[in-house]
Amino acid sequence: MSEIRRKSIKGSIWIYVGFFIGAINTYIFTHKEWFSVEQYGLTRTILELSMLMFSFSAIGTTFFLYKFFPYYEDNLEKKENDLLGLAIKISGIGFILTMCIVFFAEPLIIKKFGTNSKLLVEYFYITIPLAFFILAYNILESYSLGFGRGVTANVLKETVLKLYTLILVILKICGFISFQVFMYLFAAQFALIVIIFSIVLKRAGQLWITFKTSKVTKKYSKKIVSMLSLTFLVLVVSILRTSIDSLVLAARESLTSVAIFGFSSYLVILMQAPYRSIASITIPILSRKWKEKNTKEIARIYKRSSINLLSFSLLIFCLIALNFDAAIYFFNLNIEYLNGKNVFFLLGIVTIIEMGTGVNGQIIGTSSYFRFELWTNFLLTAMIIPLSYFLTVKYGLIGPAIANLVSFSVYNCIRYVFLLKKFNMQPFTKKTIEIFIISALGYIICYFLVSKSYGLVYIILRALIFSSFFILAVYVRNISPDVKPVLQSLLKRLNK
Repeated sequence: MSEIRRKSIKGSIWIYVGFFIGAINTYIFTHKEWFSVEQYGLTRTILELSMLMFSFSAIGTTFFLYKFFPYYEDNLEKKENDLLGLAIKISGIGFILTMCIVFFAEPLIIKKFGTNSKLLVEYFYITIPLAFFILAYNILESYSLGFGRGVTANVLKETVLKLYTLILVILKICGFISFQVFMYLFAAQFALIVIIFSIVLKRAGQLWITFKTSKVTKKYSKKIVSMLSLTFLVLVVSILRTSIDSLVLAARESLTSVAIFGFSSYLVILMQAPYRSIASITIPILSRKWKEKNTKEIARIYKRSSINLLSFSLLIFCLIALNFDAAIYFFNLNIEYLNGKNVFFLLGIVTIIEMGTGVNGQIIGTSSYFRFELWTNFLLTAMIIPLSYFLTVKYGLIGPAIANLVSFSVYNCIRYVFLLKKFNMQPFTKKTIEIFIISALGYIICYFLVSKSYGLVYIILRALIFSSFFILAVYVRNISPDVKPVLQSLLKRLNK
C-alpha cells in the first residue's frame, strides 16, 4: 500500500498542477468578455464526440494491454513482444471502420444538431484527427501502465495537455489567432502528448513494436479475442455514458446548455483528482495480485481507497458548494453559469458515491470476472441514455444530472453487492459514517458563520474555516491510515 500511497500522492500533485492550469483555462473560457457560452460549449461537445469515436476505434485494446501485460513481459524477450504491435493492428482496423460509419452517418448528424447547434455542424470534421490522436495516446497510456508509468501518463494528460490549451486560449484572447484557427489547433492537442510519450518510452528502452505473432499471442488467442469482443463493448458504453449528457443537450437544448453543464462537470472533476491517480496506479498492481491470488491485499486496497477518496471528495464538494455563487460574481463569469448550481450538487453526490465505493471497477475489471464489469456497464448505459434523453426533454438542463444520480446509484450498489457476495469484500467501516458527520458539521458551522457574504475575503474565510475544521477532525479521529504517515513524511522533509 505504501507504493500506491507514494505514487498516488505524486500523481495527484501533477494532476492538481493540471487542474490549476485547467482552472485558468475554464476561467478564460467562461469569462463574459473572451469566449461566448456557445463557443465553450462547442469545445466540450467536440471532445465528447471524439472520445466516442475513439471508443469504437479501440475495439477493447486498452483493456487488453494492461490485462495481458504481465503474461507478455514474463514470457517473451523484448524483440519478440508483440503486445503493442497487436494493439496497433487491431485499433488501426477499428479506426478505419469507425471513419466509414462517420462518413455515412453525416446526414443524420446534420439533422440532429443542425437546428440547435449549428456551430457544431460547422466544425464537426475536426473530430476525426482529434479522435485519432486520442486513440494513439490511450494505447500508449495503457501499454505504459505495465511499466508503472501512471504518473508519467497523468503528467501528460492532466498537465501538459492543459498547458497546451492555455497557450491556445491566450493566443486567441490576445488576437494572435482567430477562433477558427484556435479550433484547428485545439484538435491537435493529443498529437503533442503522443509525440512526447513516445520519446519518453523510447529513451527508457520500453518502446518496441513487432508485428510478428508471438507464442504468447498464439497460446492466449482465444482468450484475447473473447476479451477484446467483450471489452470493446465495455469501452463503448463507458464513453457513451459520459458523452450522452453533452450530446443530448446539444441536440435538444443548445451549446449554451452544454457549456453550463460542462462548467458544473468541471467543478465536479476537481473532486476526482486522487481517483484518477489511484486508478491508473492500482490497475497493474491489482492485475498482479489477482495472478498471485492475493485477495487479502486486494481487500485492503479496496478499503483504503474508499475512505481516502471519500474523504477528499467530501472536502472539495463542501468547499465548492459554500462558494459557488460568490466565486461566479467575484471572477466576473457569465451570469448564466449560476444556472448550473443544482447540476453541480447532483453530480457532486454522484461523485461522492463513486469515490466512496473505491476502486471497485478496477478490482472487478482486473479479475477473472471482468465480464461482470461488462454487464454492469451495459446496465448503466441502458439506464442513463433513455433517462438522460427523457429527463432532458422534460426538465431541461437538470435532466442529465438526475439521470446520472439514479443510474450511478444503482450501478455502484450492484458492484458493491457483487464483491461482497463473491469475495467477501466491502469498503466501508465506522470511519465512513464519521467522515459524513464531520463534513455535515463543518458545512453547517461554516454556512451559519459566513453564509451569504460575497467578495474574495469571504470566499477565503469560508474555505479556511471549513478546511481547518475538516482536516483537524480527520487527523484527530484518524479517519484514514494514510494521513498521519503522509504528514510525518512531509514534516521529516521540512526538518531536513
